[in-house]
Amino acid sequence: MSRFVAYGIDLADESPAWGLNTSFAHTSGFYLDGYYTDPTSASLDARQITFDLGYEHEFSDVFSIYAEFSRYFYSSDTVNVFAQFSNSISLNANIDLSVVDIGLSYDRFLGSAGASYYSFDISSFQKAGPLYLLPLIQVVFMSHTVEERYLNKGKPKKKPNGGSTVVTTTVTGLANTTLSLVAIYPVINHLYLTIVPSFIFYHQDALSIESTNFIWNAGLRYSIHF
Repeated sequence: MSRFVAYGIDLADESPAWGLNTSFAHTSGFYLDGYYTDPTSASLDARQITFDLGYEHEFSDVFSIYAEFSRYFYSSDTVNVFAQFSNSISLNANIDLSVVDIGLSYDRFLGSAGASYYSFDISSFQKAGPLYLLPLIQVVFMSHTVEERYLNKGKPKKKPNGGSTVVTTTVTGLANTTLSLVAIYPVINHLYLTIVPSFIFYHQDALSIESTNFIWNAGLRYSIHF
């Protein structure tokens, strides 16, 4: 799922979107990801390309961390409140307990104003026959300096005075709470079907179009080791 949806920002304006993702990971812990996302609504110029370079390290069977640098490319700088940022860094820690997993993350969008997002999640890995299930709850807090033209429930407006004046405000506090169920089904060797229904509670009226939303995504993932 797009991290922006997890933050409570709907980049596709409630329309469906399709995407492609390729990831290369090395046994050293370094990895490289590439994402392409394109909403199906013809009225939106909301295509997005993202590249991630990261490093993951397991200290033990219980504790692991990873750090990531992301570069974003948007087809339009008026579609969403993140379009003013081209880069971000992310620091994440995962605690794997016998019953549940606990995740902590800090995402910092780099820019003159900047935005910071902090998340906490709890999940539990379950197996039912050939089906793998991962129920998850995530809480996200934010501190985001936003151009005021992006407010009014997420609807971007034109810059005043032909774009010569930019007025900003800082939105802080609880961003959203997400309840998800990740379902993974192995179709054949190395090929997996994934379905993720999620229910999101948005807590920032100035940025989110709705107070609640039900979203889902489905996809096929193929992985090989060499």
